Amino acid sequence: MIRAIQIIVDQTIAVAFIALICLFSPSTAMAQDAAPSPPSSDYVSRAEYDKLKAEHEAMKQELEALKAQIGQLAKGPVPGAAAAPAEGKQVVTEAPPQAATAELRQEVETLKMQVKETFPGTTKFLLAGYGTAGFTARSGEDPFFDAAFNAIFLWKLTDRLFFEGELEFEFEDQETTTNLEIAQASYLLNDYMTIGVGRFLNPTDYFVERQHMNWVNKLPDKPLAVYDGLLPESELGAQLRGVIPIGPTKLEYVAFVANAPGLITAPDDFSELGTLDFDNDANFGGHVAVGGHVGFIPIPQLEIGYGIQRSKVGPRDQAVTAVLQSADFNYVQDSTLFKGLINFRAQWVWSHVGNFVYDPDGSQGFGPLEFNNNRNGGYVELAYRPTHIDNDYIKNFEGVFRYDRFNQLHTPVGFDEQRWTLGLNYWVTPSAVVKLAYEFDDKNGGARDQDAFMMQAAVGF
Repeated sequence: MIRAIQIIVDQTIAVAFIALICLFSPSTAMAQDAAPSPPSSDYVSRAEYDKLKAEHEAMKQELEALKAQIGQLAKGPVPGAAAAPAEGKQVVTEAPPQAATAELRQEVETLKMQVKETFPGTTKFLLAGYGTAGFTARSGEDPFFDAAFNAIFLWKLTDRLFFEGELEFEFEDQETTTNLEIAQASYLLNDYMTIGVGRFLNPTDYFVERQHMNWVNKLPDKPLAVYDGLLPESELGAQLRGVIPIGPTKLEYVAFVANAPGLITAPDDFSELGTLDFDNDANFGGHVAVGGHVGFIPIPQLEIGYGIQRSKVGPRDQAVTAVLQSADFNYVQDSTLFKGLINFRAQWVWSHVGNFVYDPDGSQGFGPLEFNNNRNGGYVELAYRPTHIDNDYIKNFEGVFRYDRFNQLHTPVGFDEQRWTLGLNYWVTPSAVVKLAYEFDDKNGGARDQDAFMMQAAVGF
């Protein structure tokens, strides 16, 4: 549009310039030519001079009006105003100025994006997870193969709103089991605080939340007491978490409220009497669990953490207090001295359930029984991988040693158990590993020891 207006202005100026030449050309020619005066037929009369002057003035007015119109268009159209075309002139409808066009285009793109985000299935999506295949030969049991697949679904709804879900499919003992481990919506409040609601991994259990994935866990099986023992694997409720920088250090924090675990008071298996039911999704008893975890990171290689969960458990009229605590220590060092990666982890868990009264109907052969149901246990694990060795095969091997223990002898039907596990891993890729391990088992309280040979292949994606 600006180019077309510029052409019109140039043409108008040219016409005006030619008119001025015509107006003053006789006197100029006479001054430059020494020839006799021109004939009377070339003489410009007063009437003709006045006519040319009037036309010149009209052109000047049109030029000024055109300049004003150009300035008005550059500022933007005036609402409700329309320029009347001059007589004998062709009217050309042009687009708005370039700046206004760019602004309008930006507004259209913003509206399109807002409309797009309101439709399901149009958000950013990522499918991740891991798969596992294993073999176990445990003394006193038939050897067996097993397989599992964990699918992790991640959606980014907006820059602050996210959703994650994890489904576990496991084939063992001639059947496939399905478990919903995570189904959580999270909202980023600010750089230091995120709120989440739904089903999420237990924040008080460091191993469960960060190490239980089969391609991350260093051994084919999980430690006693820490996994599926004294702490719930998942919570159903809401959590608030974040990281606070404190100078060169960091403090990680999590606080949550969730359904309380149940108390098993009439089990089919008498050995489960007085233990906690972590699958209490219906929240029988109507109790609420509150808890959290803090992790202090003095240097990037080290984190020291502590978690606690407290709740009432059992029937409303006979509820007792349950307190679950966990302390964890994690150290990772890429050592030039030892030419490899050193990984040292430890975690200990305490479970305290208030005095529980068991009062059978006489079929057990005894009357009311009251006991203090306290249990504890944990593990220590050391792994070394020679990542700085020049040999491409040797540096992919990793040696692992773990000692884990579960103390429950002082419960009515419990026994203590401890295990020593030696493992050798080969990392095919940074997220694919093949594991071999042998486990030495030691139980007391009349239980039978069960040593085991295990193999496992795990792939994360």
